[in-house]
Amino acid sequence: MSIGIYNAASAMMVRLSEVDIIAHNLANAETPGYRAQRLSFRNFGETFLWAIAGTGNRPPARLSLGITIDRQQVDLRSGSLRPTNNPLDVAIDGDGWFVVQTPQGIRYTRKGNFAISRDGMLVTSDGYPVLGENNQPIRIPTNATVAIRIAETGEIFAGTQRVGRLQVVTLQTVQPVGNGYFLGVNPQPTNTRIAQGMLEGSNVQVVTELVRMLNALRSYEMSARTFSAFETSKQALLEATRA
Repeated sequence: MSIGIYNAASAMMVRLSEVDIIAHNLANAETPGYRAQRLSFRNFGETFLWAIAGTGNRPPARLSLGITIDRQQVDLRSGSLRPTNNPLDVAIDGDGWFVVQTPQGIRYTRKGNFAISRDGMLVTSDGYPVLGENNQPIRIPTNATVAIRIAETGEIFAGTQRVGRLQVVTLQTVQPVGNGYFLGVNPQPTNTRIAQGMLEGSNVQVVTELVRMLNALRSYEMSARTFSAFETSKQALLEATRA
């Protein structure tokens, strides 16, 4: 009976975590370049119910000891591109990531709603320098915003002056670290097309997320009922033992 309680309780816990992830996805449905996140699950462990003597050589039955989170995954499918007519908005049309310098080190992102800082650096919406060639910040004349042109190659021009080139890389694996930034493994340069005056939308499918939310809540409710049933049976057994 205790195993049943553990199974129900662990199912409730992972479903609550899944609801949190889905809620986070929905909250970022309009965030440029956001990548939906998913949880995968695995058995916490198993025990064996050994066959009773006289039943032959039947293999033991497996009994799950509960479920736990295996890992958090990122949906890497691209979002749709939408025009903004802002020359500092850029989108990656294909595979690739912008390279950004943060206080915690280099991070990667797909959100291209850039701006120019007071000291003339191209920065993200959070104020982090966007890196160009040789991992160096890109500096742009502060009075040249309207004349900025970003070519499909990622080269940046202020009027006729070339001021740098966006560094875009592919990554072997990525790990979300919050607010649209990622850690990455084995960055490699890529020649993916850059679209100026465009932003990539989130790849969150709202209807799909709502269906997943409903399924997770139903699963949680079923597990909660199972937990309550085991608890009631346990209390009844204890009272019967004392009588």
